[in-house]
Amino acid sequence: MQNLGNKAMIRNSRKDPVINKLLPLVILLASPAFAQSAAEPVVRFTGFLGDLRFMPTDVRADLVGSDDDTRQIAIAMGEEATQAFTQFTTTHVNQSVNLFVCSEQVLSVTIQAPIDTGFAITGPIDADLAIEMVDALNGLQECPN
Repeated sequence: MQNLGNKAMIRNSRKDPVINKLLPLVILLASPAFAQSAAEPVVRFTGFLGDLRFMPTDVRADLVGSDDDTRQIAIAMGEEATQAFTQFTTTHVNQSVNLFVCSEQVLSVTIQAPIDTGFAITGPIDADLAIEMVDALNGLQECPN
């Protein structure tokens, strides 16, 4: 998702000498999740006709399931991500698509119809790994190794 408000604020704030002194400090103190979100996608869908990637700012995630050993990850997409996902799934009807979370393949399915809800769910994942992945998707930490 674009966040033009912050870009405009930074551009306008460069005229302020106090903010000019603080801006490098703010950038240096950015959390690892912020640094990761600027460079690495956390969710990726791949198909024969293309690739779709989302950053932590594009999605929110939560754990699903009550099994002691495994969990699934429910992924909710923002408005722009939902539009891109709808187009991607429309293009890939009757084709195989893979879902990667934190570079780990977590699902392979055949798209039966366009998906316009902005939601996706993984297959079962080791519970401890799923917890770490959800934190990464929500921008709270980097993806697990």
